[in-house]
Amino acid sequence: MSHPLSGAEDLPSWQLRLLERIQNSSYEHYRTLFHGYPQYSTAANGPNIQLENWRTNLRALEAERGEIELHAHGLDIPQRMIDYATDTGARGARWGDTPESALLPMSPPGANPTRVHLLDQIADDVWRLEHSALVRAEYLHRVHTGGLADNEPGERQLHDNMAALWRRAAGTAALIDLDPGEAHQLWGRGPDSWQQLAELTAASYTDTELQQRFAEMSWKGVEAEVSRGFDNLATSASTDLGPPTPWEVAERAEQALAAASCADELAPRLGHGIGTAVEATSTGLGTDWEPDPDPQHPPGRGSGVGVDQGAGS
Repeated sequence: MSHPLSGAEDLPSWQLRLLERIQNSSYEHYRTLFHGYPQYSTAANGPNIQLENWRTNLRALEAERGEIELHAHGLDIPQRMIDYATDTGARGARWGDTPESALLPMSPPGANPTRVHLLDQIADDVWRLEHSALVRAEYLHRVHTGGLADNEPGERQLHDNMAALWRRAAGTAALIDLDPGEAHQLWGRGPDSWQQLAELTAASYTDTELQQRFAEMSWKGVEAEVSRGFDNLATSASTDLGPPTPWEVAERAEQALAAASCADELAPRLGHGIGTAVEATSTGLGTDWEPDPDPQHPPGRGSGVGVDQGAGS
């Protein structure tokens, strides 16, 4: 029988580092569970404060690992590899503690550590951009069908957050001189992959799950944190290999949701998402997708039209 990590050496190094993060996060949960249990003390502010803090820490670690696993699933990393990383960490081993993971090439020979870090950041930004587009399109759909309450300020902020993620990903790609192979790995998702991602995420979320995702993604702190990170790079470089614009990502997300074959699909999706917002603010595909300056007219508020059932590549 082959090892669960068999073939992992063929993954891009940044995907291997996702597996590393999954295992190390699982290990931190193990360490907190078995070695971080608090000692009861009467000096604490309340009889159960220490226990509640311990529980909160465990839940936070579970949520962190779950988010990384979702990203890995969205990239179609084999389930056996994800399970191995999770289970091995839960048994008290960090990535590299076993011969199988220790032998894997975590970065190309001679790679600059700063470039490796920035490549991981681009991968995270692109994932967040894709996931945000799917959540926003599905949220607007359920608002239209009466499943969820309208939230214009949240829609506006999510629009701005996506713009910030795209600007940082594009600027960082130019800064590290991303090559065509890396660009294809990072955002060369085709129609089938988009549909699978839609079914994995937004199309399968309950109303409660979707509401929580929307609230997290429309938090104003996202824009502030991402913009600050981009400003710290202090780069004005440009590239022809940048990620798809938010307009394009939004369009692909809407098409993927329209094509998704979920059993609980409510109705054909509406084409009134971020792509419409870009057109409304006169921002074309070849230009920067800036936040709409008019807070009184959030993007994508029209009645919408039916989405073309063919997904773009």
